Amino acid sequence: MPSPGPGVWPIVRKHTRFLIDLRLVVKAGGIALHGRTNNLSEGGVGATMAGEIAMGELVGLEFRLPIENSKSTHAIALEATVCYRQGFQYGFQFTDATEEQVEMIRRATRYLPLAPIRTE
Repeated sequence: MPSPGPGVWPIVRKHTRFLIDLRLVVKAGGIALHGRTNNLSEGGVGATMAGEIAMGELVGLEFRLPIENSKSTHAIALEATVCYRQGFQYGFQFTDATEEQVEMIRRATRYLPLAPIRTE
């Protein structure tokens, strides 16, 4: 398989990522770590947080999604696997999202700007 040219991200994403800054609680190994989301998609979330979580570890995520045309939010709790880590940057892939939760994410991200595509 030929490698991509310079400046081309070799991974095709299954879900579109949207920029969003939300408070996030990550529960792993009996502890709760706090962070902020960077981006969100139907399949996972990118976040910045201080703490050590191993690649592949199953964690619990809790955050509040904005409700469209409202100042209210809706709490959401999901399980996810750590699929990326570089310093304080983490990528989490949802493992148990229900169709209802995916629909809440769709509604919350509908009018958000797209997250930039990584080119390095």
